[in-house]
Amino acid sequence: MGGSGKNIHRQKQEKSQWECPVCTYQNDNSRTRCEMCQQGQQPQFSSDITSTPASDVFHRPDLSKSSTPHASKPYAPHQENERTVYIQDLPTNIKDSAELEKRLRHRIKTVCHLEPVDIKCYTSFGIGIILVAQVQDKKYLVKEVGTITLHTDGSDKISFVATLELISYIVLDGKQDKGGTHLLTTEEISRRWSELYKGERLCRCDQLNIQFPNIYRVISVSLDQLLNIRQNPDFAISDQFAHVYICADCSFLEDLPRVLGEDQLRRAIGISIKKSSLSVSSLYVQLNKQTGNACVLATDAARPWSVESHLMIGGKSYSKKNSLSCRLSLHPIPPSFSIQKIINHPAFAGEVINHKQNGENLILELGNKHVFEERVTAGVLRIDDTLRLHVKVYNASSNPEGSEIDTDTWYETEMPKYKADIMQFVADSKHEIFRYKWNSQIWLEQFKRTIPHDRENKNVRDRKETDTNRTRHQLRVTVMLNTIGVILKGSYKVDERDVSLNLDSQMKTIVYDHQSKLEQREKMPTSVPPYHSTRVEVVNEDCLLVYERLAKNDQRPLLLNMANATNPGGGYRKGDGAQEENLFRRSDYCRSLDVGLDDVHKRPSTRYHCSSNCKLDRLSDDSTMYPMNEFGAIYTSGITFFRQPEDTGYAFMKKPLGGVCSLAMAAYRDPKLDGNMLAGKYAVGTRKKIENIFAIAYHHRHESLVLSAIGCGAFKNPPDHVVQLFRSVIEQYAGFFKLIIFAVIDDHNSGSHLNPKGNFKPFKEALDGNTIEPLSSMNKPNTMFGPYLLLSDGSSVGDICIFDLPPCQFGAKCNEMHDSKHSREYSHPPLCPYASVTGKCRKTKDVVHVTSLIHRQLCQHGGQCSQIDDGKHNQEFGHPIYCPDGGKCQQMTYEHLIEFRHLPLCVKAQKCIEYQKHIEPHCNAYRHCTPQCPYRNHCVNFHDKQHMDEFAHPFPTPCPFTPFQCKFHDEFTDAADSRK
Repeated sequence: MGGSGKNIHRQKQEKSQWECPVCTYQNDNSRTRCEMCQQGQQPQFSSDITSTPASDVFHRPDLSKSSTPHASKPYAPHQENERTVYIQDLPTNIKDSAELEKRLRHRIKTVCHLEPVDIKCYTSFGIGIILVAQVQDKKYLVKEVGTITLHTDGSDKISFVATLELISYIVLDGKQDKGGTHLLTTEEISRRWSELYKGERLCRCDQLNIQFPNIYRVISVSLDQLLNIRQNPDFAISDQFAHVYICADCSFLEDLPRVLGEDQLRRAIGISIKKSSLSVSSLYVQLNKQTGNACVLATDAARPWSVESHLMIGGKSYSKKNSLSCRLSLHPIPPSFSIQKIINHPAFAGEVINHKQNGENLILELGNKHVFEERVTAGVLRIDDTLRLHVKVYNASSNPEGSEIDTDTWYETEMPKYKADIMQFVADSKHEIFRYKWNSQIWLEQFKRTIPHDRENKNVRDRKETDTNRTRHQLRVTVMLNTIGVILKGSYKVDERDVSLNLDSQMKTIVYDHQSKLEQREKMPTSVPPYHSTRVEVVNEDCLLVYERLAKNDQRPLLLNMANATNPGGGYRKGDGAQEENLFRRSDYCRSLDVGLDDVHKRPSTRYHCSSNCKLDRLSDDSTMYPMNEFGAIYTSGITFFRQPEDTGYAFMKKPLGGVCSLAMAAYRDPKLDGNMLAGKYAVGTRKKIENIFAIAYHHRHESLVLSAIGCGAFKNPPDHVVQLFRSVIEQYAGFFKLIIFAVIDDHNSGSHLNPKGNFKPFKEALDGNTIEPLSSMNKPNTMFGPYLLLSDGSSVGDICIFDLPPCQFGAKCNEMHDSKHSREYSHPPLCPYASVTGKCRKTKDVVHVTSLIHRQLCQHGGQCSQIDDGKHNQEFGHPIYCPDGGKCQQMTYEHLIEFRHLPLCVKAQKCIEYQKHIEPHCNAYRHCTPQCPYRNHCVNFHDKQHMDEFAHPFPTPCPFTPFQCKFHDEFTDAADSRK
C-alpha cells in the first residue's frame, strides 16, 4: 500500500512539472521558461529511422587507453534487420544528403550490380544506411565488396559494415562557475544518459584522457537515439552543464606553442578546412597549458577536419594524432645495472610495455597515463639507497641522427599516431623522421608482419579499413620520408660509409600533351630502320634492376613509369604500393613530377612543354602538368635512384644510379570490357598510348626499352589483350629498337578473373624470345613504319603528333571510314604493312591485328583493274603488288595478269630498238612481250603470218602445210607424245 501511494504521488508530481528539453531540468507547470537555462518549452523530437544494433560490431580503433571503463550491464540488442547495411565513413566534401544518396545508389548499382531498396544519409554524422532486398545482398556488400569509391577516379572511398558503433563525446563545462568542473565518474555519466534517453544504456563510457579529464568517450548503437540528442545536445548533471558531440572525430595536437590560445587554435583549424566561422557545438578545442597538448572534437560542419593530417600554425606543421604518447627518459643508468630492476619497480605498477637503453639513458613506454603523469611530476625515481634517476618526458628529437628508425623511435611508438600521409611532415624539414638512420632489415621485419600468407587474405589485403593495410601504408610512408631526408641531406650511409648522391642539377622534365608535335617532315628520313631486328624478352624481375643492367651495357634504355593520370606519383604520398609509387620511394623522381614538394627539397627539375611546332617551351605554370591528357606523357631525364627493391627493405644501393630516363604514361582505369577484351574505344586508345611510348622513346634516341604490363594490375586491364596490342606496336617498330624487355612481377593484384594466370605468364608466352624483323620495303602508301605514316605517294610522311584526331572506337572495322565527315572527325588505323608489301597478310585470324590495321577488300579485277589509279577506288579496295620480274616479265596469261600489277607494255614490243640494245632505263620502265590474241583459242587468223608474229596464242603455231603435203604428218600422228 505504501509503495502504491508513492507511485500515485510521483505521478501527480510528474503531471505538475515539465522537463526542459535542453538541460532536462524539472520545472513547475506554472513556468513558461526553464528556471535553469531560460529556454522555452519545445515539442518532443522523434526520428523516422531506427538503427537496430547487432552483436557483430565494426570497431573503430581506440583513441587512447584510459581509466577503467564503466561496467554496464550486458547489452542486449534488439533483433537486427538482416537487410540493413551501414556506412560509417561518408565523405566530408558532400553536404547535400539527397545528392549523396543519389550518388551512392548509382555507384552501388554500377560497381556492385545491386539495386538498393532505400538509402538514407546523415552527412552531419558521416553515417549512411542502406536497405537491400535480400540477406545475401548484405553479405555480398559487407564481406565480398567491402569498399568502393564514389568517383571513377578512385577518390572518396566508403566501407560497408554489418552494424553500427557510434562514438560520441560528452564535455563538461568547467567555466560555468568559479568553482570549475567537479569531475564525475563514468557511472554517473552513464546513469544520467539512461535517465535522459528513455532507459537506453551506453555500451561503454570512458574518461578520455587524464590530461583532459572533463571529456568522456561514449559508445552507443542507436542512431534514433542520436538523432533525438542532436536536437538537444546539452543537458545538466550534478549542477554542471554538459554537451554531447555526436559522432565526433577526436584528435590531439602535441607540443604546441605555449603562447597559443584556444581561440587561435580554433581559427587555425577553421582556416585549414576553409570554414571562417565554426560554432562551439561543431568544433570543440581544449588546451592543456602545462603539457602544451590540445584535444580537438569535430562534428557536423567541422567534419572536414577528420580528413586533415596536420595543422599549420605560424609557418610550422603540427601533426594530428589519435592518441598522446607516454614515454619517459631516465638517466644516468650505471653501466652494469640491471634494467629489469627498474622496469619492475613498484612505481611503474607493471605498466612498462616497451623499453630501450641508449648508453646512460633508458627509454620507457608506459601503458597507463596516470602512472606516466605521476612519474613526470615527481621528476625523480629512487631505486635504492645509492641510486636515484632523473625522470623526464622522452624527446626523440634530441639526437635523431644517432638513432635508427626502429620500434622504439618510430614503428611501435610514433608511427601509429599518424595517418599515412607525408604531407603532415614535409612542412617541417627539421622533423626527426627526416634525420633518423635507415635500417632496412628492421623495416622489412615490420613489413612482413602485414603480409598475409593465405590466398584468401591476399585478396582483401589492401582494404583500407584493415589494421594491417593501414600499417603497410604507414611503413611505406616512412620509406618516403626517409627518402626525402636523404634528398635534403644529399648523402646516405652504407656500412658506415658516406655515399654522396650527386643529384643531377640538369634534370629535365618534358610534358607531352595533345598539342605536342615530335617532328615535322616532308620525306621519309630513312629507307631502313637503325637495327636489323628487335629482340623481345620477358623477365620476372624488378624493372630498375633490368634498367641498370642495360645502362651498364651502354644500351641507352628508357624506363616506363606506369603512371597515375591525375596525381603525381600516384598514391606515393599515402603509401600506396604500385610501380610508380615504388619508383618515387627509391629515387628523387619527386623533383620532376610532384610540384607540391618543390618548396621542400628546393631543387625542382626544369620543366618544359613540347609545343605544336616541335619546340620545348618552359612551363609558365608547373601545376598544369596534371592531370595528364588522355594520350599525353611526361618524359624525365636525370633521375637518380639510390634504393633497392621493396623486398630488400628499400636498402640503399652501394652506388647511386644516375642519369635515369623515364616516361610516365597512364593506362585506363577500370576500362569497359567486352568479355575478357577491352571494349573498342579502350582497345584503340590503349594502342595509341603504346604507340606514343614508342614514338617518344625513338624521338629521344633510346636504343632499348624497359616496359611492363601497363594497366594490368589495380587498373583492371586484361593482360591477354594488352600483350597483343604491345606485339602489334612492336611489329610496327621492328628494327627501331635493339632490345625490348618486359619486367613483369605478379603481385597481390594477380589471380583475378581478368588475369587468373597472373600477368607474367601471358606476356612471357606471347613475347619472350621473339626476334621481330622489319619488312624489306618501307615505301607503301598509307602504312606506318615506326613513327612514320607514309602518305598516298609512298615517300612523303605526316607529322609525328601525340594526338591528331580522336581515334575511332571501331578502328579498322569502321564502316564509315570513307565518309568525308566522319574521317574529318576521327582518325583511323593505317593499312596492314604485310598486305601492302607482300600482297598477303598472314595474320588475318588475329583479332587484335585485323582490328588494329586496315585490310582492304581485294578488287576482283586484280592487276587488270581499270580504276587501279583512282584514289577513291583505292581507299575501298586492295590491289596486287607489282610483278617481281618487273620489265623482264614475259608472261601474258590471264591468271598472271590478275595476280600481279605490271609495268606498261612498250608499243613496239620486242621489235623495240631500245629493248634489243638493252637500254636499262627503258627496259626497267616497260615490258617487251608479245600481247595475247584477244580471240585466244578461237582465233581464225592462225594462217596469217603477220598476225601470228604480233600476237601470242594459247596453242602451238599451226603447220603451214596440209596433212597430205606435210612430210612430218605421219610421223606426228604415230608419235606417242605429239608434243615432242
